[in-house]
Amino acid sequence: MGKKAQDILQLVGDPSQVDRSLQTFRKAASVLSSDHPRLIDKYPKQWVAVHNGEVKAASTTFNGLLRQVDEAGIPRSETIIRFIDRNQRTMILSSRC
Repeated sequence: MGKKAQDILQLVGDPSQVDRSLQTFRKAASVLSSDHPRLIDKYPKQWVAVHNGEVKAASTTFNGLLRQVDEAGIPRSETIIRFIDRNQRTMILSSRC
């Protein structure tokens, strides 16, 4: 294996672990996009944590949600967190100060 390939592997880590992480993220993202109407009914105005394709925690506060995630031993790095609201908000970011 060449030096460049070794450098890349050192940065991203084990390819099989990267693949597992991407699959976990894909499942979680799928739940948020395809089940969004159901999530609105079940978790209105709540923060939800999705891991491995399932809602694992929900709370009305962000800190409360993080506490539940940590107590359940769910890795934050493999969890998608989203606030569920019927009224989607659009954020516009500007680089001008």
